[in-house]
Amino acid sequence: MISREAVLQTLQCSPNQYPQMLEERFPHVLKRIVQLWNSHEGEHYLADLLQPNGRGGGRFDREGFPERAWQEIFLLKQLYHKPRPKLKR
Repeated sequence: MISREAVLQTLQCSPNQYPQMLEERFPHVLKRIVQLWNSHEGEHYLADLLQPNGRGGGRFDREGFPERAWQEIFLLKQLYHKPRPKLKR
């Protein structure tokens, strides 16, 4: 499990923006977001999570994310587009 401090530092988000539900119910998703945060793949991963037929829902083998998790992912996608160090290639 990834530490709260590592998430806050990597995502450069404030404590009130912390993705609590992702940490509690979808830690594998949060870990992957953190791993991809400073890469071009991160944008594609976040977009895919929000797609109805992507990882986030709409598939017959899953229920999709609860509303709060969708909101956290959407916020992270917004944070992803804020200026930060150059992306890894």
